[in-house]
Amino acid sequence: MEDAVISSHAPAHGAYGEEQRAESQPTVSTEELEKLVDGVLPKYTLLYGPPNKQVSAHQKKDIWRAIAKEVWTLGVYHRWSTHCRKRWEDIRRWSKKTAEAQLGMASQRGTGARPTMSPLMFRILAVACPELDGRLRASQQPQGGEYTLILLIQHALEVSG
Repeated sequence: MEDAVISSHAPAHGAYGEEQRAESQPTVSTEELEKLVDGVLPKYTLLYGPPNKQVSAHQKKDIWRAIAKEVWTLGVYHRWSTHCRKRWEDIRRWSKKTAEAQLGMASQRGTGARPTMSPLMFRILAVACPELDGRLRASQQPQGGEYTLILLIQHALEVSG
C-alpha cells in the first residue's frame, strides 16, 4: 500500500471553508495594509462591537470576503479573507502593544527610544481601542512648563508676524 503524498501546492481549507494554498504568501505591502484598514474600520462594530452578536457568522464571512476583494484590487497578490483577517488582528494587536509601550515609557522620559506610532496605528486605535487612544493622545500633550513655552513661542511668532 502506498503512502499518500501531499503536495505543498495542494489546497487547504481555511477557517471559513475557503480553499487556500498551503504555501506562504508574500509580506503584506503598506498599500495593502492601508486598504485593509480602510475596509475594516467602517465595519468594525459589525465585526467586533457590541452588536456583533446580532451579525451571523455567515454575514461576517461575507464582510471579510468583501474586504479581501478590495485588497485584491491592488493587484499585488491574491489575499484570502482568512489572511486579511489574520493581518488585521496582527496590526490591531501591534498597534495596541505599541501604544501601551509608549504609555509605559511616558512616565520614564529620557530612558531610551520610544516605539513610534504610525498614522495608520492611530486610526486603528481610535476605532478599536478608543480608551487607549485617548490616554495615548493625552500623554503626548505638552505638560506644565513645556506647554507654557509653546504658548510663549506661538505668541512671539504672532506678534512678529
